[in-house]
Amino acid sequence: MKLQKKNNSRRQGLVSVELAMVLPIAFILIMGIIEMGNMYYSWLTIQKAAQIGTRFAVTGQGDDEGTRLSQIIEKTESGMVALRNGSKEINVRSWPDLAAAGDGIDGYPGAPCQLAEVSILYKYEPFTPIIGPLLPATIDLHGYDRKVNEPWKPCD
Repeated sequence: MKLQKKNNSRRQGLVSVELAMVLPIAFILIMGIIEMGNMYYSWLTIQKAAQIGTRFAVTGQGDDEGTRLSQIIEKTESGMVALRNGSKEINVRSWPDLAAAGDGIDGYPGAPCQLAEVSILYKYEPFTPIIGPLLPATIDLHGYDRKVNEPWKPCD
């Protein structure tokens, strides 16, 4: 009987040592999963916001009033309200031909039947207490979408 009690106390001590060794590693893995999941969610959010902005851009709304570019940026920003921290940079550009040769025309969403693009640069800031310091202070996440403008006026 004494031998069995002695073995049980040794097993309990061994379990405590194993737990002390495994628990920090498990905690780091869990924090890493949370950080990567949040980063992926942020990337999906900016990708969807670029799609929202581009879908609005191709309609030509606001062209007659001269507010088209500001409306595109506003629609794009409305798709990113879930992102609280980090800086966001929205760029709207177009190409006169559908081949998208060259850099395009920045700050111009294009005329009817031209190619329009909304791109977003989001500076993601890690937030988890253990994984965050191991990563860079900011991580650049890019999202963009391109579509051909609808013919709201006759195409050139």
